[in-house]
Amino acid sequence: MDLDNIFELFSDSEFIKDDESPIDFSKTPIYWVGMYKKIVLNHINFNKKVLKFFKEANYEFDIVDIKEAGEFIVYNRAWHYIENIDLKNKKHILALSEYSDEYLDTSLKLGINFFEQQEQYERCAVLKEILDKTQEFIT
Repeated sequence: MDLDNIFELFSDSEFIKDDESPIDFSKTPIYWVGMYKKIVLNHINFNKKVLKFFKEANYEFDIVDIKEAGEFIVYNRAWHYIENIDLKNKKHILALSEYSDEYLDTSLKLGINFFEQQEQYERCAVLKEILDKTQEFIT
């Protein structure tokens, strides 16, 4: 059995021309918006499960500290993606229009609320501008 022949079956070389390179979707605005939305919304469900686990365990953990640490990590990681959005760039606006729904709206509001509590008002302002732009697309 020749493994090289098997792996050639999965090669994408036939789809990529010599003068092209594969697209790195992690460097696109649609990816950034999607990741922000996904991280914030998944955090809510995950956080409930983690807190329930630690409450039911007989460990002497401070549940409030665990919740706050989780939120800090999640919202700062989500910020890492959404901060790349440029509201003057048409491709970025298109990405927002693709993802605009009540879930993105909620995730942006949650982000604003979190950063407001942290007194990071510059981040709040950016999220508010993005939220205002997404409101144009929700019907």
